[in-house]
Amino acid sequence: MSAQAIQSELALIGALLQEHDRIFPIVQAVGITTASFTDSVCLAAWRAMEKLRAKHKIIDLVTVPEAMDGDAAENQTALGELVDACPTTAHAQFYAEQVREVERRRKYDAAITTAQERLANGFDITTVAQQLKAAGEAVESAQAGPQIVAATDFVAVQRPEPIQVVHGVLRAGQIGILSASSKAGKTWSLLDSAFAVATGGQWFGWNTAQARVLYINAELPDYDLEARLKVLANALGFDGLPSGLDIWHLRGQTKTIPQLLPAILRRQRERGPYGLILPDPLYRFGQGRDENDNAVQAITMNELNEVAEQTSAAVLVAHHFSKGNKAQVDHLDRASGAGMFARAPDAILTLTAHEEPDAYTLETTCRSFAKPDPVVVRWQYPRWTVAEELDPERLKSQMGRPAKFSLDDLLDLLPPDGLSHGDWLAKAKSETGIGKTRFNELVRVAKGKKRVVQAFGKYVRGIAE
Repeated sequence: MSAQAIQSELALIGALLQEHDRIFPIVQAVGITTASFTDSVCLAAWRAMEKLRAKHKIIDLVTVPEAMDGDAAENQTALGELVDACPTTAHAQFYAEQVREVERRRKYDAAITTAQERLANGFDITTVAQQLKAAGEAVESAQAGPQIVAATDFVAVQRPEPIQVVHGVLRAGQIGILSASSKAGKTWSLLDSAFAVATGGQWFGWNTAQARVLYINAELPDYDLEARLKVLANALGFDGLPSGLDIWHLRGQTKTIPQLLPAILRRQRERGPYGLILPDPLYRFGQGRDENDNAVQAITMNELNEVAEQTSAAVLVAHHFSKGNKAQVDHLDRASGAGMFARAPDAILTLTAHEEPDAYTLETTCRSFAKPDPVVVRWQYPRWTVAEELDPERLKSQMGRPAKFSLDDLLDLLPPDGLSHGDWLAKAKSETGIGKTRFNELVRVAKGKKRVVQAFGKYVRGIAE
């Protein structure tokens, strides 16, 4: 048994001791059982956990030593070493998969050894071959995937919400894709997100959770990347670059997403987990895959999911629009290529040219959150700022088209003592037919221009009125 294999067993039990309720469903899905362990302490700890699980007891560094055979104090000391072997529970799935793979290899080795012994003892070759085949099939059938369980058992496991890396948009372990036309500033946008998360700042007006970030550059020359990092740091008022930001410069290298994973996991073990990983741009890691082929792009999305799952980080990538004006195309369909780009990601963000120069409408659809209202963002080198005064519906192709519903129409509906947001919306729908999205956009413009203010739960005319 290799030292690495034993280390994976130690780290896996250490992770279970630290966050059992969160880690056990992962371990269960991989197919870990008593037979998966060879280390005596790990095996004893696993069996103690099985006893506690059967009795619906708490599982931690206090209860498990007491449930093991022998002296509880000595058991606790031994288990403390397992916890030390697991510096972060973020890699629990990786440890579990390593333990499961080694178990499979042991079973194959045992089957081969048995076959060799039988051949040496004169067993019929055909019979031995059939037995060896049956042993291999048994090993593969035991390679457990996710198991069917009762819904009551599924919800009985208390799963804490993963960190919202971008609040209300993207959680840790999810995939986000930002699409825009060529040269619209996608890389600047991703770099801005890297600085925001590394410092706990804002990105496109959204709050972020402070976490370590890895930006993987496959396009910019090293000088340009260095220059952009310095310019952004200066624009944000930092003395230097954030300590939580890592850079991996891969321009000129031909690597696929799976080839990136070992180095990322190794860096996490050395320096701590990432909250956000940014492979930029996505097409550089596809080795010429046809972006219009759903089958091959499904592979790309699965590779990104593997990175997110094994690192427990959010993964955000940039993609480009297909050719032509996109104002009349649904924002989910603006990305170039296969429909997979509109189905697989957990968060889809698009930047579409606005009628105002250097401004773009940002639209977002999320798997796990309510759809954020569209906003307009303005490019002011070297950063994006939210332009609350601009109407997100005024896309470039609609230049000069009169708005169907004006701000004055809405303001005329406000009585002197004001209305709540809901009452104002209901009145506007009834009298003008305006939709909720357009109504909210005009209210945002009115607030930006100080034509309305909120007081005691109501909107009333503002200073500008």
